[in-house]
Amino acid sequence: MQKLATFIRGDLVYDGSLVSDATLQERFQSSIDPEVVASPPLLGPKGIPQFRKLDFTRDPRLAGVQNPTLVLWGTEDKVNRPSGARSLQRRMPNCDVHLFSKTGHWVQWERADEFNAMVVAFLAEDSADALDFRRV
Repeated sequence: MQKLATFIRGDLVYDGSLVSDATLQERFQSSIDPEVVASPPLLGPKGIPQFRKLDFTRDPRLAGVQNPTLVLWGTEDKVNRPSGARSLQRRMPNCDVHLFSKTGHWVQWERADEFNAMVVAFLAEDSADALDFRRV
């Protein structure tokens, strides 16, 4: 539990003091769920070649993504550097990026209200565009 607390408070969020013990306990319980243990999420890469394959910001297929894309990123993200957001924007023709200041990897948790408002607005705009397209 201490290792998880150190990781979440030290690496995933900008201000670790805001992560309650209850949140840590919830995350820990989720991590030991039998279904999660049986099929763990992405594991860290072994070696530089595997790490490069894991870097989704370099994927050449990104240029082919024509759909509007919203990327929300924390300026203090220690897991994925903020430069990754700009990298995605350079590679994707319809990519909007918003960087949240004083925010780490957990943008959706640290800045939940702003995150949710931006996602709802983005999806509503995309839905309106889809409806307009169908009328043509």
